[in-house]
Amino acid sequence: MMEPLWEWRWAYWDEARGCFAEAPVWMTDEEARSDWWAWDDRRSHRLDYTKRDRHRSDSCSVDPPARDVDWTRERRQREERSRYSLPPFVTPLYAELRWVWRAHPLPEVRCLALEVQCGRLAFAKLDALTAEIYWHMDKPSATIGEARRELRRIRRRLKQEMLRIGPVRGDDASR
Repeated sequence: MMEPLWEWRWAYWDEARGCFAEAPVWMTDEEARSDWWAWDDRRSHRLDYTKRDRHRSDSCSVDPPARDVDWTRERRQREERSRYSLPPFVTPLYAELRWVWRAHPLPEVRCLALEVQCGRLAFAKLDALTAEIYWHMDKPSATIGEARRELRRIRRRLKQEMLRIGPVRGDDASR
């Protein structure tokens, strides 16, 4: 028999709403300490009444974000870990971005939806560019000079994208 792995729901202070909100994931103490963006905030705390054994739990680790969108994809069932010191979230699909665009007429929300899609298109172009360069450099006749030239093409495209989006700040710079 397995030793119990205790996990809890956690709460944090939501500045925008001015009240406590539950984190969407179940976390052990160690996971919260190492992965959760709100761990250092003195106002965040675990909800002791939610204690459960992860090994005996059959339910999903993450609550579905909304009922208005089709969340049937299996990846929606996974527990999202904190990425780049951001709160846990589920990445929206293209159809969900279109739903956000239609459902929220505010220009700021629409701008964010466009920015997400623009970033995805930039990744797709960079992926195609690297695949093309890899194919070209895999030839027996490829030279070091050609490799440098092709790497400069990738760096130039990355630099264009970084200039377009502006400075990227981690949570250290935002405090």
